[in-house]
Amino acid sequence: MNIRTPLLVIVFSVSARMYADTAIDLSRFQVKIEKGAQAQAEVVNDPDDGEKALIVTVAKPGPEFWSVELRAPGFQFQAAKHYELRFRAKSSPPEYVYFVAEKDSGNQESIARGTTLRIPEQWTDCTIVLDVLQNGDPGRFTISNLSVDPSSFRFRDFELIEK
Repeated sequence: MNIRTPLLVIVFSVSARMYADTAIDLSRFQVKIEKGAQAQAEVVNDPDDGEKALIVTVAKPGPEFWSVELRAPGFQFQAAKHYELRFRAKSSPPEYVYFVAEKDSGNQESIARGTTLRIPEQWTDCTIVLDVLQNGDPGRFTISNLSVDPSSFRFRDFELIEK
């Protein structure tokens, strides 16, 4: 038996754990509505191409940027680790939205710096980098600023990558 074969298997196993990719099921996201805003979210086959997409429709904006939020709970974030959240998105009309990782209990404080991202009218690949400053167990992703104007957002292919 060649001694290199077991070594290659061990190196491959360690590499796979170091850069674990986790697909995020779209049904994990929940819409949170406050202060008189009106919005709904549902997972459907996208009318444009038949692929599964999470469609968020804001019928009535609220007075605060957090009046309509999309939250995905149940993550475990570790302090001093780096993560990437990759996904595809589009918005009608184009809008700026805010992405942040937060604690999912207690005071729901941010555990990483948030990122504002402009979502265009065409499907685009997006990447959010999260440099986690404190543990979030449980933690969640929150997408805010959805209630600036009446609008429609589509999201799909979410993937969390630990670096």
